[in-house]
Amino acid sequence: MKQFIKYIILPINILLFVVAFPQSLKAQQMTGTFIMSSVGGIENASNNSMAIAFNSSATCLNVQNGTAVLTGDRGTGNFAINCEMNAVFNSLGIKLYPNPVGANTKVKFMNAPPLNDQFNITIWNSEGQQVGAAKATGFEIFQGKQIDFGSLSVGSYVIQIESEKYIDALKFIKAN
Repeated sequence: MKQFIKYIILPINILLFVVAFPQSLKAQQMTGTFIMSSVGGIENASNNSMAIAFNSSATCLNVQNGTAVLTGDRGTGNFAINCEMNAVFNSLGIKLYPNPVGANTKVKFMNAPPLNDQFNITIWNSEGQQVGAAKATGFEIFQGKQIDFGSLSVGSYVIQIESEKYIDALKFIKAN
């Protein structure tokens, strides 16, 4: 029965949608707007997610949940998994002091970054939830950027600092 639904009913529903709403698909191809959703697809596993609608001229889609990184040929439906990311990882050398961190701590790059680049500073807890965020220039972080960790409870965290070209991360401990 599952095979019948998978190979007969589902393709028929997709075909009916294409026949009934061809202008919707043609509009997506012309405008560059894509709507994507995922419902399962791996044997003995299911994944039901909301549809994602985005408008982009990029051919690289970076999925942040670790599922896939895809590139696509616009309007053809062909995807490949060899998307090239141009970011440089863990090359700037994050230093926090004091570590374990207290209420007020400085974050600093050990290696010189592009001084005028804008960096996003994000704090993640051990459950993968974002618990803090800030912005600073490469110059500010290279000189030592003061960050208030007073609102964090005792535990382990990850600080991630990223710009368009660089991504660095460091695990740290928050003490009393």
